[in-house]
Amino acid sequence: MNVLILLISLYCSYFFSTEWELKKDENNIKVYLRKNDKNVSEYLAETIIESDINSILDFILDFDNSYKWMYKLESSEILEKNNDSLYHVYFKMEMSWPLKKRDLVSDVKILNSNNNIIITLNASPNYIPLEKDLIRIHDSKSTWNLFKINSNTTKVSLQSYAVIEKIPSFVVEMFIVDGPLYSLSNLRKNF
Repeated sequence: MNVLILLISLYCSYFFSTEWELKKDENNIKVYLRKNDKNVSEYLAETIIESDINSILDFILDFDNSYKWMYKLESSEILEKNNDSLYHVYFKMEMSWPLKKRDLVSDVKILNSNNNIIITLNASPNYIPLEKDLIRIHDSKSTWNLFKINSNTTKVSLQSYAVIEKIPSFVVEMFIVDGPLYSLSNLRKNF
């Protein structure tokens, strides 16, 4: 009986592990992967930026220009800004042939405390009608975490997953390793 319990425990810890695994460490950016509780690949990317926390926040919240520095974005725009801590934003993603373009509508919430700012984007797929020739992403969550180290140094992390249907797993793996590395590298170049 004890052997059976041990085997079940090992099986569960192997297949349902939530431990982050370092996949890339390049240009002072670390990218970790894991399977989340939905059994979907999720990444966590971290870096240090030599800038004050509020300047980085303002840059990230300029969603009308996210397409200029975020991975595979063809366009981005703020659809509605309800107040300083809630937005609705729209992203259109360029996909390599033969894959169809995707789009994503997210609600954005901002939680600001003394030395820590959290920006959470959750998929809001029914907020606007779907354009033809696009595939909407219905399940996605991204969290920016900005932590003030000192007045001119900020730790920045981005944790994200998206359920992207009708895309081969090797393409998804490319997105979730190369995407955050590309985006955080470009973010750092702006400071």
